[in-house]
Amino acid sequence: MSLVRLVYASRSRLVEADRRVELARILETARRLNAERHVTGFLMATPGGFAQILEGEAGSIAETYGRIMVDPRHDDLRLLAQDAVAHRQFTGWAMAFAEHNETTQFIFGLYGVSPETDIFEQPLDVLLDLAGELANTRT
Repeated sequence: MSLVRLVYASRSRLVEADRRVELARILETARRLNAERHVTGFLMATPGGFAQILEGEAGSIAETYGRIMVDPRHDDLRLLAQDAVAHRQFTGWAMAFAEHNETTQFIFGLYGVSPETDIFEQPLDVLLDLAGELANTRT
């Protein structure tokens, strides 16, 4: 089995009034489909954007990213990386999640994500480090 890691960022098209409901829908669907396809990953969300790391077999990752590309809740999708990896970083999580809020504000801020500088604008290395840090707070 060849493992692939895909990282993307997108602008959020969620409106504030529906944000909670839509995030819950995204997570429910992602966790169900990812578990079926043996995809693991981490989704980070801010009011203005998303960044996500997906891990799994190449075909499953391509299928998952294909669904994301046509999802109307995303805009300006940027594929930041798609590489073979030796092991999963987010083993055991069909989709871990962290949102920029009062609880996580400090950690997001350490990596340059603020209301003025959204997650969509961050480079690949910052997103990978941020996801790793956030994952460590969830173990």
